[in-house]
Amino acid sequence: MGKTINPLPYNTDKPSFDVYFRNYERLFGSLAGKKIHLLELGISQGGSLELWRDYFQHGTIAGIDISPVHLDDPTGRIHVYQGLQQDTALLDRVRRETAPEGFDIIIDDCSHIGEFTAVSFWHLFDRHLKPGGLYVIEDWGTGYMRGTPDGKAYVPPGPVTSFRSRLRPFVEKVVARPSVVRRPSLKRVVHAVMNRLVRMRFRSHMYGLVGFVKQLVDEAGMDDITHPAWGTPPARASKFSYIQVSHGQVFIAKAGESSGRAVTAARSAPRKPVRVPGPARRPMHAKFRRKKRA
Repeated sequence: MGKTINPLPYNTDKPSFDVYFRNYERLFGSLAGKKIHLLELGISQGGSLELWRDYFQHGTIAGIDISPVHLDDPTGRIHVYQGLQQDTALLDRVRRETAPEGFDIIIDDCSHIGEFTAVSFWHLFDRHLKPGGLYVIEDWGTGYMRGTPDGKAYVPPGPVTSFRSRLRPFVEKVVARPSVVRRPSLKRVVHAVMNRLVRMRFRSHMYGLVGFVKQLVDEAGMDDITHPAWGTPPARASKFSYIQVSHGQVFIAKAGESSGRAVTAARSAPRKPVRVPGPARRPMHAKFRRKKRA
């Protein structure tokens, strides 16, 4: 556990979410004494910027909000901008003026609209977050709320069991029959049927920030998605070293440049063909064997 965060003295709505700060303590603690650069999207009255200024005593803190925010900061380490999170020209300007080498931490507590969050995320993550840096998306559960612009009430999925799943035990018995095992072509057909039976689609909620978070899971799986043996080339490593999803928060760590190149090279390397042993041949009955020529 790193340096403790006490949000109560600050004018911010985050104190009601104590779990947020416990996560921040765990993931930000090692950076508390370093000269980090932090950007927060959506700062309300600016209290969170003062909190981060005091927590990161040598850090440079930048914030963007749609409304004008005025702070009295004697340290000169807080920089406030007015604008929209999807304004990529503004995002470029903030980085240029406050973090020329890039940001170590970016926190999105802004519109909570999936479309706008996606624009600012990919622009900032790809261009302005340092390798190894952390990007945080707060309040992603708004995608389950009918009152938000792009939210929708959650509808639980139906039971996983289905007519197809009830057929599976029967097909498994067919696959195990000696008459099928001895015939590779028939075995392939039965296996194809089996694959269709187990290839279930797990329907889920895809609205607002919830849907965008699930797209981020796809990026985390990009090594498999583009794998030369079973995916869709060209092969590339995920841009994430990890993604952590918890109640109200998503933490995405940007992969380092060297590790990303190494993984991509390994995925792109030619693979030796894998030999699959064929079915064992039955011994031929003696009366059908050809007699050896003398």
